[in-house]
Amino acid sequence: MTGMNPQLQTAIAALKTLPEADQTAIATIILQEVTKRQSVPVAGSPDRQSRTIKSIYTDGACSGNPGRGGWGVVVYFSDGSIYEIGGKEAQTTNNRMELQAAIAALEFLQQANQKEPVELYTDSEYVKNGITKWIHGWKKKGWKTSTGKAVLNQDLWEELDALNHPQIQWRYVRGHAGNIGNERCDEIARAFAIGKVPQLQQDT
Repeated sequence: MTGMNPQLQTAIAALKTLPEADQTAIATIILQEVTKRQSVPVAGSPDRQSRTIKSIYTDGACSGNPGRGGWGVVVYFSDGSIYEIGGKEAQTTNNRMELQAAIAALEFLQQANQKEPVELYTDSEYVKNGITKWIHGWKKKGWKTSTGKAVLNQDLWEELDALNHPQIQWRYVRGHAGNIGNERCDEIARAFAIGKVPQLQQDT
């Protein structure tokens, strides 16, 4: 039992002092508990293996810019189910929240281990153009812009770049134009930005 947790070693030693029937009963209870815990989906990471993600919408908001910020993500599955996530930061900017929403969306997609293409919609041209066009030049210039200035939000751009994948089809959607997915993301992001916790739909 080299390398085993000392507390676990003590528990096993104590278990061996019990009658064989008691050992079996306790082992059965432990196995049932472990199996039950493994079957419970982790918050924010539901069991999506049997479902296909069709599209994802992202949005960010900021009260003050800089100021309190929030972000929202709405995931649409091919079976009609929806999964929403969001978050907040005490001091940030609108662009950082737009980026954070996109990062959260790609992390969600990565956990789903999906191979099929996914359309990701953002109302931020900064995010869409940055990840599909500008980032290539920034990286070649050592994270400098065409004018030689340091790229803003480099930390988040590097995170987004690491998560980006050819299966992701980046789409721009005009904000506040009646698109259901975009409007819902905006609602989630704005709620978090003003300190509220919106009720999120999380079909599992």
